[in-house]
Amino acid sequence: MIKVLITGSSGYIGNCLFQYLVTQKINVIGIDKNINIETKNNYKLNLLNKKKLDILLKKINPEIVIHLAAQSLVDQSINKKKYYDNNNRATINLINSMKKNNIKNIIFSSTAAVYKSKNKPIFEYDKLYPKSNYAKSKLHCENLIKKNNSLNYIILRFFNVCSALKQKRIFGEFHKPETHLIPTVVYKCLMKQNVFIYGNNFNTNDKTCVRNYIHIHDICDAIFKSVKLILKEKKSYIFNIGSNLNYSVQDIINKCKKLLNIKVKTKIMKRRPGDIDYLSCNINKAKKKLNWSPNKSSIENIIMDEKKWIDYFTKKGLKRRFKYYK
Repeated sequence: MIKVLITGSSGYIGNCLFQYLVTQKINVIGIDKNINIETKNNYKLNLLNKKKLDILLKKINPEIVIHLAAQSLVDQSINKKKYYDNNNRATINLINSMKKNNIKNIIFSSTAAVYKSKNKPIFEYDKLYPKSNYAKSKLHCENLIKKNNSLNYIILRFFNVCSALKQKRIFGEFHKPETHLIPTVVYKCLMKQNVFIYGNNFNTNDKTCVRNYIHIHDICDAIFKSVKLILKEKKSYIFNIGSNLNYSVQDIINKCKKLLNIKVKTKIMKRRPGDIDYLSCNINKAKKKLNWSPNKSSIENIIMDEKKWIDYFTKKGLKRRFKYYK
């Protein structure tokens, strides 16, 4: 049985991926600094603790490390240099520990925010122009991994990951505070609260920013197929992981209102620093090499699965707190 280690296993993608890989008969071990109760498959660990990291990697001895751990809130990345340093130092520690323990394979979750904005699909070879410190830190981590000759790597540049994973139960995102558009808009529609639009001066058709959205199920499947590829070929690749559909903020709001049959008002707020106008992707390379495609990423699936997740945690008595989309 393949053994993989996931860093950031209690985060949104990490938690969903853990559940998904288990269903694929993978031996999954998780590490995260935010784990409250350790188990035989989940360990509490801050990647900045080099000594403990070395000990744990030696003990686990995975065939592959899937490196998801990072701080990713855009406004924090603008205002806090510590954010940038922590992401990089954590990756440096992980690479060094992998080298000490003779672990050769890494899958790294990067971001589409490393690209320069343009109004047509972006290829993996296109110009890189990260604006936020978060995006800069991700690109720096990519370069740290690429220049290490002892590693086989697959770098996955995720576009906008969203919605919920349905397994034996449903798993979704619950950021504190929530900053992502789709969970915010769906929740606000269901609660019949006003939705704020952050910026109406983008260089797009309706003046709100355009993004490429991909269902968390398709993200997990892309990582799973990357696991199989890296073990089979022992080679290195970079892939865009997104969908074939692009939507503006206003498009998403309109779709939510229509699918949920709910009317809500919108209010224009100041544009967020660091937000780019347009992100769209070409995924032909991933389709061909990974034998992967985004089968769950219709906007209807995304919105309705997000609704199911909101229904689930609302019944549990949990409430969301919002930062941008109040």
